[in-house]
Amino acid sequence: MGWAHVSTHELVAGRYRLLEVVHEETNRVCWSGEDTGTGRPCLVTRIALPAEQAGDSARRATGRVVRTCETVERLCPGRIVPVVDATFADGALWTVTDWVGGVPLGDLLDRQGTFNYVRAARIGLELLAVLDAAHGEGITHGELSPGQVFVREDGSVAVTGFGLAGATLAPRLTAPSYASPEQARDERIGPAADLWTLGAILYTMVEGRPPFRDRGRPE
Repeated sequence: MGWAHVSTHELVAGRYRLLEVVHEETNRVCWSGEDTGTGRPCLVTRIALPAEQAGDSARRATGRVVRTCETVERLCPGRIVPVVDATFADGALWTVTDWVGGVPLGDLLDRQGTFNYVRAARIGLELLAVLDAAHGEGITHGELSPGQVFVREDGSVAVTGFGLAGATLAPRLTAPSYASPEQARDERIGPAADLWTLGAILYTMVEGRPPFRDRGRPE
C-alpha cells in the first residue's frame, strides 16, 4: 500500500496536517491530524479509489458523505463521529472528522485480546442502536468494520464511515473478512449487510479472530 505513505509535510486541502497513522485497512488509512485553520486536532482519512472513479463522481461523493453523516448524527448524538470536511485530492476521497478520542476496536483487540461476553454485548448493543436508527431512515453503513468503530476510555463507542458506501460507482471492500456475501459479490446491499458485519464483529470480540479467516479476497 504505497499510497499510504503520503508526505506529512503537505497539507490536505491546503489545511489539514497529517501527524501519524492511527489505523489502516484495505483502501483506507486514518491519520491523527491538525486543522491548521483552527489548531484543533482531527482525524483525517484517505479512501483510495480506482483510477476510473477519480473524477466527477468522486467529487460529488464529498457532499453525500457530509450529508449522510449529519443525518445519522442527529439520530444518534455522541455515537457518530461528525464529518467536518470532505474533499477529493490526489486520486482519493479524503474525510476530516472531529478528533474521536478513542481507539479503533480492531487495534484494541490486538492490544488487549478477547473481550468477556458482557463487554462484547455492551459494544454490540451500542452498535445495533446506531444501525437501527440509520436503517430506520433508509441509510445503510455498508462498510462497517472494527476499524470504523472507536472505543472511548469510558467504554462508549463512536462510529465513522457513514455515507461512503455507494458514494462512488466502484465497489470497495475495506475489510473483506467482515463483508457480507452480497458485498463480496458486488450486489445491492441493505440493512442485512450491516447486521452480517455486526455478527462478525461480535464473533471477533469473543473469539479473537474473524469468523472467516481466509477471506482476504472477495472471491
